[in-house]
Amino acid sequence: MNSWNSWFPLAKNWRVLGACYALWVLSLLYGLWTSHRIESVWWWASSLSSPLTHIGAFAFLAPLPWILPRRLPSPWNFILGFLLAVTACEMVSVLLPIIDGWFLTQANVKFKLGKVMELYVSLVGPAMMVVGGLIAARAHSEELRMASEAEAQIATNRLLQSQIHPHVLFNALNGLLELIHKSPKEAESAVRHLSELLRRIMRASEQMRLPLGEERKIIADFLALESIRLTHRLRVSWEWDETLDTIEVPPLLLQPLVENAIKHGIAPSVPGGDLILRARSQGGTIFLEVWNSGMPFLDNDVRRGIGVKNLRSRLYLHFGAGASFSIGPSGQGTLATIRLEANQVEFAHGTL
Repeated sequence: MNSWNSWFPLAKNWRVLGACYALWVLSLLYGLWTSHRIESVWWWASSLSSPLTHIGAFAFLAPLPWILPRRLPSPWNFILGFLLAVTACEMVSVLLPIIDGWFLTQANVKFKLGKVMELYVSLVGPAMMVVGGLIAARAHSEELRMASEAEAQIATNRLLQSQIHPHVLFNALNGLLELIHKSPKEAESAVRHLSELLRRIMRASEQMRLPLGEERKIIADFLALESIRLTHRLRVSWEWDETLDTIEVPPLLLQPLVENAIKHGIAPSVPGGDLILRARSQGGTIFLEVWNSGMPFLDNDVRRGIGVKNLRSRLYLHFGAGASFSIGPSGQGTLATIRLEANQVEFAHGTL
C-alpha cells in the first residue's frame, strides 16, 4: 500500500464515501424543501458542510489515533492508540457541534449548544473510537494479507526458477560433453561461456525481475555455447530495440524459447537454420519474439516442455491478464511471442 492509503485506509473507497455524502446532502435538502427553508443560503451551507465534517471525522480522523502507534510493540501500540483515540475523538466530538452551530446561528436558529455538545461527547465520541478502531484493524489485516501474498508469490517464483536453472545447466553440459571429444580447444572456450552464463543466472535467481538487457546478455552467452557446438549451422540475427533494455521482466523469459528453437527447429536440420530475436514496442504493447527456421514447434512439444510451462506460469504470476504467450507456424519456421502491456512493466534506473 502507498503511504496515503496507509494513513487513510478509506481513501481508496472515495466513490462510496462520495455517494454517502451525496445521499446525506440530498436528504437534508429535501428536509429544507419540505420545511420551506430552501431559500436560505446558510441552510444550504449547513446542509453541505455538516455531512462533510461528519464523514471526514469518522472515515479519516477516527482511524488515525489507532494507526499512528502501530509500529510499537504489543501491548504498547494498543494502549497508546486507545489513549490517543479517547483524546482525539472527544476533541473532534466537541468541535463538530461548534461548526454546525455556527452555520445554524447564521441562519437565526436558536438551540442549546451545551446540550448538543454533551450528547456528542457521550455518544459520537465513543462511536468514533469504535469505528476508527475497526477501520484501523481492517486496514492492518489487509496489509498482513498483502504481505503474505507477496511472500507466497516470491516463493512460487523461486520454485519455478529453481526448475529452470538445472534444466539450462544440464543442456549446456550435454553440449559441452560433445565438444570435449570433438575439439578440446573449443571446449575450453565453451567452459568460459558456461561460467559466465551460470554467473548471470545465479544473479538473476536473486531477483524477482531484472532488466531486459540482462536477459539479452544471458541469451548471448547461451548462444555462444551453442554456436561452438553447431558452428555455421546456427545463424543468429538480432532485431532488438535497445531502448527497451531497461524494462524489468521476470528472469529467463526468452532463454527457454531460444533453447527450444535450437533444439526443435535448427539442431535437427542438417544445414542448420536461422534464429531471429526481436524486442519491439507497438501501440502501448511490448513484443518479445523468437523466430526459427526449420521444423515447426508442435503443440505437444509446448505442453511437454518444462521451460515453456514455467514461462506461462511465471507470466501469469507476475502480470496476470496483462501478458500472454503464443507459439505457432510462421513462414518457413516457428514464431514464439510474449506480449506485455506497457503499463504492466517497470523501468529500471540502470542495468545490473
